[in-house]
Amino acid sequence: MRLRVLAATVVVLPLLAACGDGSAAPSGGGRDLLANLPSCDRVPIDDDPEVDADVPGLALPEGSRVTAVVQQGVLTTVEATLRMSPLDVRAHYEQRTDLDVLRVEDEVFETEVLARTEARRMYLRASALCADGSSLTVVVGPDSEDAGLPEFRSGG
Repeated sequence: MRLRVLAATVVVLPLLAACGDGSAAPSGGGRDLLANLPSCDRVPIDDDPEVDADVPGLALPEGSRVTAVVQQGVLTTVEATLRMSPLDVRAHYEQRTDLDVLRVEDEVFETEVLARTEARRMYLRASALCADGSSLTVVVGPDSEDAGLPEFRSGG
């Protein structure tokens, strides 16, 4: 019985640590979990046609392929793919000096970023598609607490 409890602890604790509360980037264990996903060579992330995205306040990492732009009132939703893991997306935005990062959370397979740029707010969710590729959903709107941007999934 003691061996089973020990084995469960060894398996569960790293998983819980990898999920975390979004307050700090996961350690190497997060990258280990992403490595379990299929190679991006086996996942078609570049299949959808690319479209132009002339959206004020949109600040995507270089190499992003925009596949859809939908305007809904004062909000614009942009869909894209990118050859970066969600953890790399988080690091990218935390290093940028041309925008004000208001909040960042990640759970290894998904990262959420809320940033202010060009008097606009941008909410971005990067979801892992493969070991080093992500789908991006970005909503850009007015720089306001009540702009109608999506809420962070953790609710915190």
